[in-house]
Amino acid sequence: MDSYKIADILEEKHPEPSIPLNTPVQLKFRELLIPFMGALTPIYVPGVAQRLLGDESVDYFRTTRHKDLGMPLDDYGKQKAPGAFERAEPFALAITALLNETPSGPFFLGDSVSYTDIIWAAILLFFKRLGNDHYEEVLRRTGDAEAHVRLLDALSPWTGRDD
Repeated sequence: MDSYKIADILEEKHPEPSIPLNTPVQLKFRELLIPFMGALTPIYVPGVAQRLLGDESVDYFRTTRHKDLGMPLDDYGKQKAPGAFERAEPFALAITALLNETPSGPFFLGDSVSYTDIIWAAILLFFKRLGNDHYEEVLRRTGDAEAHVRLLDALSPWTGRDD
């Protein structure tokens, strides 16, 4: 929840190697990411309970989300998920346009890794963890799946662990 604050502190305490923060690209990206994730909330919140959490955590998650949503999590997903990917698509397309603004490299800043790359890769990998169906649909909605796969491939030295 506080990843931006944490990143600022890490950059301050460990400036080498530097990872660009608060760039114009990152600020534009944040404006797109919030509504993108908001549109997909009915997909990923129930998905966490259905596909990721173990037995020891799922009851707590369902109970707290029921309180937050005012309805059972499964009902929320059934009622709100239809059309979620369509609602997210304009933001996914805009994220792709932002990624492709600098054609010199696979990253948002061209050939330099930035915090924006890390955030977006984390989102893509989260949807991949939820299931290939969700991941493939997110990629499809970007309008240029290959650009996002290139980004993930370029970040593989940092994302290679799967545990």
